[in-house]
Amino acid sequence: MTDSNKQSRVLVNVLGIPLLLSAIYFGGIYFQCLIFIAIFMSTFELYSMCLKKDIEIQIIPMFLFYIYLFLTHFLESISMNMEIFFFLVILILSLEVFRKKTKPIENIAITIFALIWIGLFMNYIVLIRNHEIFHIPMQTLGMYLTLVMFISVWTCDSAAFLFGSKFGKSKILPNISPNKTWTGTIAGIVSVFILLCFFYYFIFYVESLYTFKQLRLQFLHIIILSFIFGGVGQIGDFVESMIKRQFEVKDSGTSLRGHGGFLDRMDSLILVAPSFYLYLKYWYYLG
Repeated sequence: MTDSNKQSRVLVNVLGIPLLLSAIYFGGIYFQCLIFIAIFMSTFELYSMCLKKDIEIQIIPMFLFYIYLFLTHFLESISMNMEIFFFLVILILSLEVFRKKTKPIENIAITIFALIWIGLFMNYIVLIRNHEIFHIPMQTLGMYLTLVMFISVWTCDSAAFLFGSKFGKSKILPNISPNKTWTGTIAGIVSVFILLCFFYYFIFYVESLYTFKQLRLQFLHIIILSFIFGGVGQIGDFVESMIKRQFEVKDSGTSLRGHGGFLDRMDSLILVAPSFYLYLKYWYYLG
């Protein structure tokens, strides 16, 4: 990495991390705007990668859907349901008939895939922050859950890179991501387990937070969350690496200097967020 890239990376960290943490803390429109900026930018990055293979996804219907998805968090009169998504798919299919592009099947397939992978999955980050899956009138709950999710994913990525680069020898999926090793993967999951134990004993167990007692993580739940944040998160990383290898690019974009693009930063969270949402929803209602 050149000195210029290192400086850019440090600058993005200095500005980006406090911005994200403050958005998580305040929540509401601030956090939602930040996540949807990431959704729009990630989609544009995928669109740019597709053009390298003469694939032209339908970016305008996607952006209109994202605006609708954004509004569902404010207007009670509208909501996200399967009928809306089915209508969107019909619209995409109909538009493709008249576009007369050279790769219509690829255009349709990747457009619908991106709607789910980027739009719907990343929207779960907002749902977790807004704790819409709970019947508990506590805004701080969503803040803690979102913060734990982000910090766990960051910890996993850092530990996997550190231990993998120093001690890793056996490659896990060299055809997709040649630098990833079994050592790094295991280290990432273990680091998340240690972090969650810390959160449990020093945050969620504090007596002053007695309202969170019903949400205390038992040992089994810590193990499950370790695999969600650590294991599923790393699968999300592999998914994006697989896509970038398909399009023969190193980074999804250059928006975040020294960090690649938005997709490069959000790849783990894209799969972690819906997995964590389902875990919280069904553990809460069944537990």
